[in-house]
Amino acid sequence: MYDVVIIGGGPCGLATGLALQEKGIKYVIIEKEAIVNSIVNCPLDIRFYSTSDRLEIGNIPFLSQEVRPTRSELLKYYRLVTERQALNIKCFQRVDRISKDSDSFTVHTVDRTGTHFSYQARMIVIATGIFDHPKKIGIEGEKLSKVAHYYKEGHSYHGQNVTVVGGKNSAVEAAIDLYRNGAHVTLVHRGDNVYKGIKPSLLLDIRNFIEKGKIKFYANSSVKEINMTTICLETPEGLVTIPNDYAFSLIGYQPDIGMLQSIGIQIDSSTLVPAFNSETYETNVPNVYLAGVVTGGITNRVYIEDGRFHGLKIAEDMRRRLNA
Repeated sequence: MYDVVIIGGGPCGLATGLALQEKGIKYVIIEKEAIVNSIVNCPLDIRFYSTSDRLEIGNIPFLSQEVRPTRSELLKYYRLVTERQALNIKCFQRVDRISKDSDSFTVHTVDRTGTHFSYQARMIVIATGIFDHPKKIGIEGEKLSKVAHYYKEGHSYHGQNVTVVGGKNSAVEAAIDLYRNGAHVTLVHRGDNVYKGIKPSLLLDIRNFIEKGKIKFYANSSVKEINMTTICLETPEGLVTIPNDYAFSLIGYQPDIGMLQSIGIQIDSSTLVPAFNSETYETNVPNVYLAGVVTGGITNRVYIEDGRFHGLKIAEDMRRRLNA
């Protein structure tokens, strides 16, 4: 029997575990993949826009070679925090369901071998983020094996016709990296340009590549259908079919609302923002809390930088209740 089960072993879930541990509250963290799995799935050579000090958790210093850390530096930091602080985390266990008794919850999980586990606690913190649930276009061919919703590296696509769908940082960064690795890149975006709201470090390159025709850009356009060798686009000039070997749909991510709704958490239908108290982070379901990016729904207003502090408020409210 635990005081708290934390679902999600990302930076905000780890930060919540550290905050509970500091207050002597018995907890366990459940993670369906490796720790900080959202960062594991980031492009291999990415350098984060956030500075290293804004990614620290638990007041444990994070020093990187440059002001903005790389993926490998950030993974190493969170591994060291997990080890040195002896965080109680169970990795590679997927939450199957959550059941509620009169005064406790039971989180039922299953690992890769099919073995089932259960964890009972008075309270739950859901810190699942959004990165594990990419938005779908909802078109024919989207489930083909050549279509991916995450981007890792560009070497494998040298000489290939690659289409990137999206207009924000992840899509622009992928398009630039693919071009630099020798791919023939097409960028498709429903907006009129991709210059607004992206990292300053990307702006000069993407503007240059598009204006010089090195990356073919279809503005105010969308993907209508994906086939094994082509992609059909809906453009202002009408339907356009282009050759295609691989496609990356990088149009954003959303929270796992199925898990939230299964235990009664109310969700705003337009933003997918869950109902919660902004002071304590408790949801409309008593003793169920939210931490991190999941609190922002699809608004893209909550990041690691601010989500890492949610656990402090949660731990303080939980200690008050447990000591009552």
